[in-house]
Amino acid sequence: MFSNQTDKIKWIIFTVSAIGGFLAMMDSNTVNVALYEIANDFNIGINRAQWAVTAYILILSTFLTLFGKLNDLVSRKNLYALGYLVFALGAFFNSVSINFITLILSRIIQALGASILLSNNYAIISSIFKGNKRAKALGFSTALMALAGMSGPMIGGFLMHYTNWRIIFVPSIVIGLIGAYFSKKYIPEIVHKQEFKFDYPGMIYLLITTLSMLLIISKGHSWGWGSTRIIVLSAVFLIFGAIFYNQEKKIQYPVVNFELFQSKVFRYGNFALLIAYFALFTNAILFPFYAQRVLNLSPLMTAILILPFSLMFMILALLNGKMTKKLHSSILMTTGTILIILGYIVFTTVNENLTYWNIIIAQALIGAGSGCYQPSVNALVVSVAPMGKMGIASGILAMFRNVGMLLGITISVSIFDFFKNNALSNSCNEIRAFIVGYHYAIYFAIFFGIICAILSYMAHKAYKHENPTNF
Repeated sequence: MFSNQTDKIKWIIFTVSAIGGFLAMMDSNTVNVALYEIANDFNIGINRAQWAVTAYILILSTFLTLFGKLNDLVSRKNLYALGYLVFALGAFFNSVSINFITLILSRIIQALGASILLSNNYAIISSIFKGNKRAKALGFSTALMALAGMSGPMIGGFLMHYTNWRIIFVPSIVIGLIGAYFSKKYIPEIVHKQEFKFDYPGMIYLLITTLSMLLIISKGHSWGWGSTRIIVLSAVFLIFGAIFYNQEKKIQYPVVNFELFQSKVFRYGNFALLIAYFALFTNAILFPFYAQRVLNLSPLMTAILILPFSLMFMILALLNGKMTKKLHSSILMTTGTILIILGYIVFTTVNENLTYWNIIIAQALIGAGSGCYQPSVNALVVSVAPMGKMGIASGILAMFRNVGMLLGITISVSIFDFFKNNALSNSCNEIRAFIVGYHYAIYFAIFFGIICAILSYMAHKAYKHENPTNF
């Protein structure tokens, strides 16, 4: 029970917790528009620069479950304040990084803070609101995090317009310190005394499996697919993947509950989401490079050209609830993937000449497709989970989404790098080679989009078969 004083300040507590989630999500995308300048500053290629985003998402995703568990065992106010402080510390180290290695280490520190914030903000909000107000508050927090993901590139582009890439981390330092203070001051002291059971080995096996897979994909063509390093990494991937699967099958409190995958809807839906992010993150990483390297646009102009995606995503996501009254979520999933594919087809027409309308139309189509797709797949997958396992289902859905992001970044950059270098070896100039690599990455995004559409349709058919009365 909360005191009357706590009830009076619950919207302050909401603001403190919601801003934490907003920051964590925003910083996963703000850096995208800065990657071109980061690459130039440290004299590295896109293949290495993308790890500034990949490392953040990998660490954030891996530790979500652990920090979520800790939320019920330690002081929430202290844990959330710590999250803000670690996030601010990582942001500070990012802003003063002397080389790319220190930048990656700083991003890892920042991701640990983000993981604390993102895994606990819903729990804090749920504990201070009841009934319909809880649903409204959680919905508002979700909307804020969606806005954070969309506004990240715009905020980064605006800040970089007046100085350099390091400035994008300064707001996180200031807000992080203020957030830590208000967390200590306002968040209630809540501790649920219970036995702490967490699958530490499973988390480590998953981290090793995912990291080795990403290294294989990103380094295979440069190290050589038959090189000793790739062979060793492949062995590590297979061994630890098998160990992880066996561990999760027999443990009572797994990181991933594989029993849920017995449902075809759950299985197809999660893999469709994973493949969707293959396609979506192709352009999220490569477009800022194309805009700044090929079209010579400023970071601010680059961010403005990403804006149609953000606006259409927001509009369609907000309308998604109303649309599901007429069209089932599984139908909206398929519609969304078709729009994403059409957007990428338009992107195949871009070249070294600036064609505003091509870019605007393509971004708008992909944004509209994402707005149709993402809320729909979330609703569909969670709806088929048994009562009492919806939280676990949501966690698995988040894991598939984040792994999809990681694979999308790594695969698209590897494809781009391979075909760009191949074009350079065939006497293409730097700009033309970039366009060749960019187009091939988009072709693969279209291919992934088609696979996603097929999986979405299979999820639709499976749901229709299992729940015929809902159609």
